[in-house]
Amino acid sequence: MSNYLIWKYESYPGSCVLKDMTGLDMTYRLNDGTPLAFGFPSNVSIHMNPDYPDDLVLGDSLRNSDMLIIASARLKDILAARQIPKLEFLPVSIIDHKGSIASSDYAVIHPVDPVDCLDREKSIYETGFLDPDAIGDISKLVLDEALIPPDRQIFRLAGYWDLNFARRDLAEALTAAGLTGIRFIELSAHPET
Repeated sequence: MSNYLIWKYESYPGSCVLKDMTGLDMTYRLNDGTPLAFGFPSNVSIHMNPDYPDDLVLGDSLRNSDMLIIASARLKDILAARQIPKLEFLPVSIIDHKGSIASSDYAVIHPVDPVDCLDREKSIYETGFLDPDAIGDISKLVLDEALIPPDRQIFRLAGYWDLNFARRDLAEALTAAGLTGIRFIELSAHPET
């Protein structure tokens, strides 16, 4: 059994869905692990998706089209108290369907410096078409845990932006806290059917 789990979004009744970030240039930097805390703009907003006009509930983790962890103040405070290295908290406002600020108390949980820890011998995956170092679809996911620094509680995989990973003890603590919008799955469950 792995010491790491995949951090996923969990739907809850009326949960809002986010789309379209404004106020930040080159948003891909949120996925590739570029440090952004220094000089992060104060006016970054993420808008509720107009395809879901009746879904307005703001929980602890919000579903979004960019596969980011968008965290409530409660979730952010729990993570900040753990003093997790290589983790930034980037403030964002949530904009409702009418263009008003629904909340300014959210943050992007931004793991920086992705970890190159895919076990390339045991995993089954495709490489990127244009970039052979990029990882395409993964049909069997195995991490080489010896390559993961022991203090990394949350991280992204180098070359593959679609997943966030959490150390098992952190996942268990977050689950016990009863936070909404979060679930964790075993590596062997990826990809989900």
